[in-house]
Amino acid sequence: MKPKFYLLILFAFSCPYWMVAQSQESIIPLSVTENLPLITKFEVMPLEELENCLDETVSHPEFTKFACPLYANLRPDNSGEWTETPNGRIWRLAIRSPNAHSLYISLHFSLHPEARLFIYDPKFDYLRGAYTAFNNNSAEILTVAPIQGEELIVELNLPPTPSIYGKLQVTKVYHDFYNVFKERLSSARKLPNGNKCEEDINCINGQFWQTEKRAVCKIITNGGIGTGTLIGNTSGSDAPYVLTAQHLISSAEMAAEALFVFNYESAGCGEGLASNSKSISGAALLATTDQQIDFTLLRLFEKLPPAYRPYYAGWDSRNINPQSGVSIHHAFGGPQQIAIEYHPIESEDIGRGYEENSTWKVSHWEVGTTESGSSGAPLFNEQHRIVGTLTGGRSTCGYAKDDYFTKFSAAWDHYPEPSRQLKYWLDPDQTGEKVLDGYDPYGFNVEHCDTAWNFVVRDEKEINGTGLAWGWASGHNAERYTQYAERYESSGALHINGAYLDVAKAYASHSLSYIEVKVWEGDLYPERESYSKLVFIKDLQPNKINYIAFDSVLKKSGPVFIGYKINYESAVDSFAVYHAVNRGQQGASSMYRYNEQGWHSSNSDKQYGMSTSLGVGLSVCYGKFHPLTPNEIKLYPNPSTNLIFLEIPKNAAIQHVQCFDNQGQLVNGALKQSEEHNALHFNLPSGIYYLKVITLERIYSARFIVL
Repeated sequence: MKPKFYLLILFAFSCPYWMVAQSQESIIPLSVTENLPLITKFEVMPLEELENCLDETVSHPEFTKFACPLYANLRPDNSGEWTETPNGRIWRLAIRSPNAHSLYISLHFSLHPEARLFIYDPKFDYLRGAYTAFNNNSAEILTVAPIQGEELIVELNLPPTPSIYGKLQVTKVYHDFYNVFKERLSSARKLPNGNKCEEDINCINGQFWQTEKRAVCKIITNGGIGTGTLIGNTSGSDAPYVLTAQHLISSAEMAAEALFVFNYESAGCGEGLASNSKSISGAALLATTDQQIDFTLLRLFEKLPPAYRPYYAGWDSRNINPQSGVSIHHAFGGPQQIAIEYHPIESEDIGRGYEENSTWKVSHWEVGTTESGSSGAPLFNEQHRIVGTLTGGRSTCGYAKDDYFTKFSAAWDHYPEPSRQLKYWLDPDQTGEKVLDGYDPYGFNVEHCDTAWNFVVRDEKEINGTGLAWGWASGHNAERYTQYAERYESSGALHINGAYLDVAKAYASHSLSYIEVKVWEGDLYPERESYSKLVFIKDLQPNKINYIAFDSVLKKSGPVFIGYKINYESAVDSFAVYHAVNRGQQGASSMYRYNEQGWHSSNSDKQYGMSTSLGVGLSVCYGKFHPLTPNEIKLYPNPSTNLIFLEIPKNAAIQHVQCFDNQGQLVNGALKQSEEHNALHFNLPSGIYYLKVITLERIYSARFIVL
């Protein structure tokens, strides 16, 4: 069977930006491609309103406020500056709020189809956008995630003609007085003695909640922080309902201005920075009460794309005491944490004017705790179904006790009006169902995830510059190759949701230096481009396998090429991906390169040729990939950071397991077995590994990836 292939490509703009594909127009502002100098005239926000806001925050400590709104009326016709260029018109507005730790803005927003909007800091460390007519909603409001520092720039891009942009007005500038960004630097708060009081969702105690965490989001609204949960309905539809607390969002205006941030978590167990990049702006308020039962049900203005990997949590509307409980939350707006109560949870009133018999009480968290910013977080029962949302309590770092959750059963149908209950919305066909299991609106199933690489056992990896005046055979080099691709074949249909790059070099001279990941179809060579996505080099980690989530699921059959394109606009940028050491003239080769003469196989070049495969892999989670050799053992999640689960045919008893690196060297891994799961725990560097599982009947082998 032929080897499988993938391709990498780096991108340079060669046409007006509004003519490129949707996945590309959300990256580079026109002021950058036109080499305009940075704008230097700032609108300085008056801070008189800040003092009143801070006084209000002190008097209402239960509301987790980190930023105060400074009201504005800044539009393209009354502020900022316009610049005419051959490729389009540019309006830029620079805003400063002195001594702010970060800024985020809310806009009156309804753009013309050809208009593009970007928000960024002067150094381009944070770039939001492009926002387009696709982001328009009925409330005509757009909220943009916080940008660190006291300055930000708003940029509107238009084609040369016509110059219609729609509606655009900066109405609020939120001044961060707390420094919400410090929470992303450390995923778990600690006691003075150094012991953790919170538990990261990606540490060992979160291992059985990796599906449910995809439903939980951080909510930013009115300068405050809380937690919410995507929730399913009995029709199984993809309606993006979010459940949270009434004391966090109590009005349609707050819902419309809210920002919902998904996948906000550490890359590993307390390691790596979380990202605000996967966010949705605005929602419609569907149901809530006037401080009688503390819940709010919202419907997001946009459906989450597949790249967000959304999960709609299940629920239990019966008033049955949970035998244990788990809450996943965003304490202080930081990366996801988990709190676990292993004992039965009792019904107990919180008081404060709420309805009687409407709250559960968690007397003590055995693992982790909730804190300020956790409000609205779900309480899951032992069946992994939501039974409550966090209303309040005394729990904090150092005192993991006395938390109260509004009962899902009380919010279900205590009041008859649709605007004051959950049942009308979550059981739209009046099925009478009392419980619902969670589901993925796109059919994603982590247990079905598979990966494909063309590296084989004993392949060593390298970056080779032999024969080149400078550079590497799989990246920037003196021969100015611009595109690299790897070829894959499958015996069935592939549903590709992402790619893996084993990055060797990733140095960016500028925050906006980038590559472009691409997918092509073709028989002998990459011929027809079917997908592309720009990726900033600064966001890629060298000497590590990096995952690139696609914006949509690509359905492919037959040969498919995946790779990247680079450019040589900066002499300082350097990017390269590992490839297999030359396998010799008779060795298999699946790598392709592109220069001015076109595409050719890496082993066809007499001077620089070699038989090799690129360090680029496929991620397939929406269909089943058929590898070259049958593989009956199932490993998931794959890839992973510190643990995988093993599923053996017929639940055969495991006698022994061995783990090897790609050079065949034995590495450490600990198998922990229970009645429900076989789990392999490890602490290994990023790379490709092989697992040998020995049972009484036979020996199984499988490959897995450590990120």
